[in-house]
Amino acid sequence: MLRSIMIISERTYRFSYNLWLVVLGTSLIFRMPATLLLILFVAYNLLFYKRMRFTKDRMLIMALIATPFLLDLLFLWNNESLAEGFKHAEKRLSLLILPVCLLSQTHRFNSARVLRYYAWLTTLILVICILRFAWIESELFLKYLSGKDLWEMGYTFAKSTGNHAPALNMHTAFVVVINFYFLKGKVQNAKIRSIVLPLLFFIASVILLFYINTRLAIANAFFGIILVSLYQKAKLFDLNVLKKLGLGVLIFGVIGIGFIKMFPYSIQKFSSVTFAHIDKVGKLDELENPEETVFNSLVTRLSIWQSAFEVAKQHPFIGVGAADGKRELIRYFKTTNQQFLAKYEFPVHNQYLDFWIKFGVLGLITSLMYVSLFLYFGIKTRQVLCVFFFVLFASANTVDDFLIRFDGIVFSGLWLCFFAQAYVLNRESRKRGLDEQTHF
Repeated sequence: MLRSIMIISERTYRFSYNLWLVVLGTSLIFRMPATLLLILFVAYNLLFYKRMRFTKDRMLIMALIATPFLLDLLFLWNNESLAEGFKHAEKRLSLLILPVCLLSQTHRFNSARVLRYYAWLTTLILVICILRFAWIESELFLKYLSGKDLWEMGYTFAKSTGNHAPALNMHTAFVVVINFYFLKGKVQNAKIRSIVLPLLFFIASVILLFYINTRLAIANAFFGIILVSLYQKAKLFDLNVLKKLGLGVLIFGVIGIGFIKMFPYSIQKFSSVTFAHIDKVGKLDELENPEETVFNSLVTRLSIWQSAFEVAKQHPFIGVGAADGKRELIRYFKTTNQQFLAKYEFPVHNQYLDFWIKFGVLGLITSLMYVSLFLYFGIKTRQVLCVFFFVLFASANTVDDFLIRFDGIVFSGLWLCFFAQAYVLNRESRKRGLDEQTHF
C-alpha cells in the first residue's frame, strides 16, 4: 500500500506539493492546526524522500535560512538552564526543517497559483472569523460599532482567533498586497467578469486590515500597493501604471475614509496616542496612569529599547543566552526602578535588540542577515512580493520580536523558502548552461 502511494506521477506530485503550500500557509494564523499540519508536511516529504535533492549550493542556502536556529545551538552553553535553552531552540527548529523540505525539491513551485489561493483562502477564513466574532461577541461588536473603547477592538478580535493583533495584521497586510497584485494583473483584461472576484477579495482583505487596525501593518500595506504598481516599470508616469496605482489607492483610501467616519478613534490612535508623552522616555512612572495613557504608545517602546540597549552593552559579544534575555531585561527594569515596565514584564519589542541581548553582536548580525535574505532573493529573482515581504518583516521586527513567536518564525520561514526556491533553481539553470557552453 505504502509503495503504491509513493509511486505517483510527477504531475500529481507537483499538484499535491503546491496544495500543501497553500494549506500550510493559510493555517499559520491558527497555531495548533498549523503545528499539526507542519508535522504532517514533514512526514509527506519523508515519504517522497527520493524526490529530494541536496547539493552544496542548496545546503548553503538552507544553512543561511537556518542561522537563527543554528545560533541557538552555538550558544546553548550560555544559558543558565540547558533545558530552557533547548526549549528556545525547539521554537526555531522549523527554520531548519522548512529549508530542508522546500529547497530540496527539484520541481519549480507554481508561485502564482500558490500565492493567489493562499491569499483568497486566508481572506475567506478571516471573513468567517469576523462574522463568528460578531455572532458570539455581539455585545462587544455592537459596542465597537457605537464607537466605544475602540482602542481594544482589533486586539479583542485577534484574541478571539487565538492571535496577537500585530501578528495577525502582519499576515493580513501580506494578503492585501497579494490580492492587489493579482487584481492589478486582471485590470488590463477587458472582461469585467475576470475582475469581479479579485476585486471582492481585495476589498474584503482591506476591510479586515482596517478592523484589526494596527498602525504599521496599514502603512506597510499602503506602501506595498505602491510598490507592486510601480515595479518593473521604466516610466513612472506611464498611463497603465497610474491606472493600476490609482485603483489600489482609491479603494484603500475610500475604505480608510469610511472606516475613520465609522471609527473616529483611528485618527487619535495614529496621532496623539502614538506620539503621546515622548518627553517621558525612561520616566514612565512619572505619569499618573501609564496603563491607560501610554500602554501601546511609542514612548513605551522607546523606554523599553533604551533599557534593552543598555543590557546589550553590558554583554556585547556573547550575550546572556536565549533563555535568559527577557529575565535580564526585567531585572534591569527593577534595578533602574522602572516599576511600570517591570510590573508588566514587557519583552524587547525589537528583534534586532532581542538577538543582540541573547547572542551578542553575532545575534544582531544574524537577525539583520536573516531578514535581508528576502530582499536579496526578491531582487535576484525579480519577485516583487518577496521584496515587499522584506519591507513588511523588517519593519515589523523593528517594533516587535517575531523570531521568538511561532506566528513569526514559521510564517517567515515558509515564505522565505518559497521565494528562495526560485533563486536556487535559477542558479542551477545558469550553471548548467555555462557547463554546456564550456563542454561545447
